[in-house]
Amino acid sequence: MNRTILLVLALLGLVAAAASVQGVAENEEMAEDGHVAKADAFMMSLIDNGWFMMDMQELIDAVDSGDENLVILDVRPAAGYDEGHIPASINVPFPQLVANMEMIPTDKKIVVVCLFDASSYYSVSVLRIFGDRDAWVGVGGINGWVDAGRELVATEM
Repeated sequence: MNRTILLVLALLGLVAAAASVQGVAENEEMAEDGHVAKADAFMMSLIDNGWFMMDMQELIDAVDSGDENLVILDVRPAAGYDEGHIPASINVPFPQLVANMEMIPTDKKIVVVCLFDASSYYSVSVLRIFGDRDAWVGVGGINGWVDAGRELVATEM
C-alpha cells in the first residue's frame, strides 16, 4: 500500500482518538492532562518536520557511524522479531507499546520499524503524544533494511 495512504490513515486514526480523548476530557474535566494539546501540536508540526520520516539510508548511516543517540524500535510481533531483526534493535510489539513505554528511552532518537510502515506511523504518533519521545518512522522498515543489502539477526533461544 502506498506510504502516503498509510500515513493519512494513521493520522485519521490519531485525530479520531484525540477527538475521543477531548470529548472524555470535557465531560470528565480531564483536559489538564495535556494530551489533546500534544496531539494538536503533533498534527500541526507534521509537514514542517517531514512527517517524522527518516530515510532508510540515513538510518543505515547513523548505525554505521555508531550513533549512540539512536535506538531502533521494532514494533512487530515478537515472533517476527525473533525470526529476524535489525541488530541492536529493541522489540515492543505495537499493541503493547503504551503498557511498555518505560522500555523506550526518553533521551534518545527513536527510529520505529515494522514490516510495512503502517504500525510505525501509529507508533510514532503514540510515542510523540503520550510518551514524549523523539520518534521517527524508519521508512521502508525491515524490508527497506534488507533491500539496502543489510542483514537481519535472529534471536537466539
